[in-house]
Amino acid sequence: MASPAASAGLSELLERAVVSATLMHWPSASTPLRAVILAGSLARGEGSWLEDGSGARLLGDAELLCLIPDSAAPFRPAAQGALQEHVAQRLASEGMRAEITLTPVRERYLRTLPAHLFGYELRQTGRVLWGDRQALTLVPEHAARALPREDAWRLLANRLVEVLPAAMAAEPAAAAPWGFYPWVKLYLDMATSYLIIAGEYAPSYAARARRLRGLVERRLAAGGGGESGMVTRAFAQQVEACTAWKLAPHAEIGRVFGSGWRARALHDARALWIWEMQQLTADESANPAELWEGWLRQQPRRARLHGWASAVRRLGGGRPGLWPRWLRLARRASPRHWIYQAAMDLLYEPPPGQGGALTRCAARLPLPPPHPPRTAAELAGCVVNNFHCLAHSTRA
Repeated sequence: MASPAASAGLSELLERAVVSATLMHWPSASTPLRAVILAGSLARGEGSWLEDGSGARLLGDAELLCLIPDSAAPFRPAAQGALQEHVAQRLASEGMRAEITLTPVRERYLRTLPAHLFGYELRQTGRVLWGDRQALTLVPEHAARALPREDAWRLLANRLVEVLPAAMAAEPAAAAPWGFYPWVKLYLDMATSYLIIAGEYAPSYAARARRLRGLVERRLAAGGGGESGMVTRAFAQQVEACTAWKLAPHAEIGRVFGSGWRARALHDARALWIWEMQQLTADESANPAELWEGWLRQQPRRARLHGWASAVRRLGGGRPGLWPRWLRLARRASPRHWIYQAAMDLLYEPPPGQGGALTRCAARLPLPPPHPPRTAAELAGCVVNNFHCLAHSTRA
């Protein structure tokens, strides 16, 4: 276990190592570096470290932006990969294991960030580790209440995709504490997702847990039974427990969840998904299939086509052998929505992955598995791969 003070020290060491390695191995003088910006939980001082005999391990990832001028030469993907490898090697030499994402962005990227969750948090809590200290003033300032409700739903859907491998595993979680981490993140971002729609969002995990508890107590005091969508005392308590563990991870994480925790987490996520769909579609139906169909009907044709255009770009011009499949899928939904639907089917079709469920899920994926999936765990890996190839780090 890393104490809060030790975690802060490890985070500072990581920041110094990342900046040093980035400056040493920056690939091209024709692409000048204006600033190195840290985003996410590390920037807020909420990074999670676990120490063992082999060193310190960061749970989650360190997300950094490398700001370059609008006039700079293009930054090649191979150069980005090489830079990240150099940074990872430097961290390993310091006894740290961490997944690092270094994303080169032009100034206009920051200037044109819309009112959505990433841009809001970057402006509020991002930190310039090196370079122009005024770089974050390029990000437009928006009110928390201006965050789109669809952002909240996407955050929940993303977390459900990311929890898929753990949910499909034969064991509830790996013996190591980090095997529970996807479930901790699911609860933390269920709270984030709910609070955005409820108009109570705050840009830190600790503040969100307090606001969620406040909502419960106010409704209890008003005689509302503590219920409003997902706002229940038990849910708020679970979010508080996960928040405390996120800020000070320890090996005894099992007691944070108690017995039957995996089924309860999936139940809570499904209930929240239904409630959010009801808010987005203005439909009081409790039938997930009906809500999903209503949501797809609301998606503009232009947005759907934009999703497929993004997929073509991300695959370097697309793959001609996939075009008949993509034309069929494009008539109904974007790649992102097909990936989300496959994830929900895997998680919630009882029993998951039985009978024809695997075949139906595989047929809905933009990038098909290399061979017919034999197990739910195998298909879960394919769903996650689709997500990272086509939907991660994009709003398309």
